[in-house]
Amino acid sequence: MDIRRTINIFLASSEEMENDRNAFGNLVRRLNGICEKQGIHIELFEWEDYDAAYNGCRKQDEYNEKVRSCDMFLALFHIKAGKWTLEEFDVASEEYRRTGQKPKVYVYCRELNSGEFESEELKNFKNRLFDEMGHYWSVYSNKDSMQLHFVMQLMLLESGGMGKLKVDNGRVMFMDSPIASMDKLRFAAENEDYRKKQNEINELHDEIEGLQLELEEKKTKLQKKKDKLEKHPDDEEYLEEYEEVQKEVEKIIEKLQPKLNKYNKQKEEFAQYQDSLLDTAKRISRLQGERITDRMRRAMEAFEAGKVCEANIILKEAERDADRNLSDYKKSREITEQKRQNVIHSIEELLLKTSTVMSDASIPIEERIQKASELYAQADKMASEVDYDKEKYADLLYDYADFLKDYGMYKEAEAVCLRMLPLVEELYGTDGEDIAKAYCQMGHVYGSLADFDKAMECYDKSLVIRKKVYGEEHPSTAKSFNNIGSIYYTKGDYNIALEYYNKGLEIFEKVSDEEHPYTAASYNNIGLLYDSLGDYDKALEYYNKALEIYEKVYGDVHPDTAMSYNNIGPIYYTRGDYDKSLNYFNKALEIYEKVYGEEHPDTAMGYNNIGAIYYARGDYDKALEYYNKALVIREKVYGDVHPEKAQSYNNIGVVYYRLGDYDKSLEYYNKSLVIREKIYGEEHENTQKIRKKIEDVKAKIAENDSNKK
Repeated sequence: MDIRRTINIFLASSEEMENDRNAFGNLVRRLNGICEKQGIHIELFEWEDYDAAYNGCRKQDEYNEKVRSCDMFLALFHIKAGKWTLEEFDVASEEYRRTGQKPKVYVYCRELNSGEFESEELKNFKNRLFDEMGHYWSVYSNKDSMQLHFVMQLMLLESGGMGKLKVDNGRVMFMDSPIASMDKLRFAAENEDYRKKQNEINELHDEIEGLQLELEEKKTKLQKKKDKLEKHPDDEEYLEEYEEVQKEVEKIIEKLQPKLNKYNKQKEEFAQYQDSLLDTAKRISRLQGERITDRMRRAMEAFEAGKVCEANIILKEAERDADRNLSDYKKSREITEQKRQNVIHSIEELLLKTSTVMSDASIPIEERIQKASELYAQADKMASEVDYDKEKYADLLYDYADFLKDYGMYKEAEAVCLRMLPLVEELYGTDGEDIAKAYCQMGHVYGSLADFDKAMECYDKSLVIRKKVYGEEHPSTAKSFNNIGSIYYTKGDYNIALEYYNKGLEIFEKVSDEEHPYTAASYNNIGLLYDSLGDYDKALEYYNKALEIYEKVYGDVHPDTAMSYNNIGPIYYTRGDYDKSLNYFNKALEIYEKVYGEEHPDTAMGYNNIGAIYYARGDYDKALEYYNKALVIREKVYGDVHPEKAQSYNNIGVVYYRLGDYDKSLEYYNKSLVIREKIYGEEHENTQKIRKKIEDVKAKIAENDSNKK
């Protein structure tokens, strides 16, 4: 693949940082091997203070030019603050102030060991860094935390075409490459809740292993007793011995199963907690190198020290102060720069709190979502009323829309996207990844709102831009192919959809590997197509390929894993294996409730699928219970016109028909018809199907009326 983008990094450090510098260089070389598949080359330039001190021939102007031309400037400190490193830091900071673009400046300070003390030069530098510039440094205690900080900052610099950080079995992964162990990151390792959850899981694991070992021993003994009994079936003594051992086996199983259930639940909760901690670390990473308040610094320090609740408490006053700062700004006869800065600081504090709130697993998910939504809205309102940095405002709106979309608030997300899109165009033009990404997000929102024409328009624009920026064989281009395929699939144009899905899969298999989430997504999409075409064996083959990857990459508690469970469930449903189908649907629902809470479209889908199983079994009361649960969520989440609302009305109408309540059935069928006419038109197959059902119900009602007469 041709390299489309080079990221130049200047690493400044003193002699004492030689080991860390070498570790950093190894990381960059490893990341470069990964990122070159995505069309990104990482170039590292290093300079050691001690070389200049020893040979006395340093060409400082030449190195300062290297600093000015780099994309990222990184300075490593521990005890000392070398003369040349400080000078290069000043050059980098001055260049960033001049351009407002680059280099992005980051400071890394290794934690002091017992008996170590900072030099006066380093103390003075830190004071100047925060007091004069408002910057905050990244504190790291080991190689893992240094690597995580760098990868997060690299992702901020190059958002297009790069993968996401995720936790997999206790390891932080970037593009399927391990970056850090959660146990070696201070915000996790020193977090009491983290350690407590981890210890509980380990203790329970040991108990389970002991019981499983005992169970195997008893089963072996039981088999021997069974063999004797088969040889001597009339021997009462052998029968008594066999029954006695069988009871012992049953007792162990009775003890073991609840522990296994508890263990699995704890593992799922722990994985979710790890994700929430990593999400907050990402937000903090975005603030490093920016001007921050003392309150933000203290909250960041509390989080890094493993004290999430304390970070939330520190930020508690941010909301009240934000209202006061905005009021002072608006009422002032003379707008001073200080008052404007107070409002800007409040915006940043509110955004930081959206992350700390969402990472606080002690708060129910519904309350976290509600609070974070309020904080985003407050920050958005303030940003619109003050001369807020346009790039930061675009990021705020993108994050806000992304949050609303993720939690099913699609109409609200559309309104935010409509304000975000022109701002991104103004900032970055119409031919870059930023605007392609914005169109993509807008397409997702329109797709969720069932406005497929607008969704297709957005996805087409995104594809044109990505082909121009990245070429035909790039993950971002493949994503656009998949997005367009999904719209054709939704509209029932399966052959065209398959064409686009295969284009995406071909790229992912070429530039990634066979165990990448992008590859899994393509397998899943193709599975859906074969499912719709009635080729269930082929569908199941692709669904299982996707599930295998998702379970390996994300684990058992992730929306994509749940999606695979939900896709496999209907295959067994069509084969009449309702028990197996229900098992997959319940797995999916459990994940959705845990990840999204009880008021999300995917949770509604879980209820709907389980309702379908009970309907197929003839348990209409139970089916109605689950269909109504789904409808309550969908009426709350979606607007007046949405296909999933129409689906719920239809399903409930079907149940009432089976129960013989034709008036109720007609009521719900008519609600479904109104929506389908608006979405698909009067001649569409889906519209005609519901009309046929309405005619059948009316005939039943007329027949009943006739019989009564």
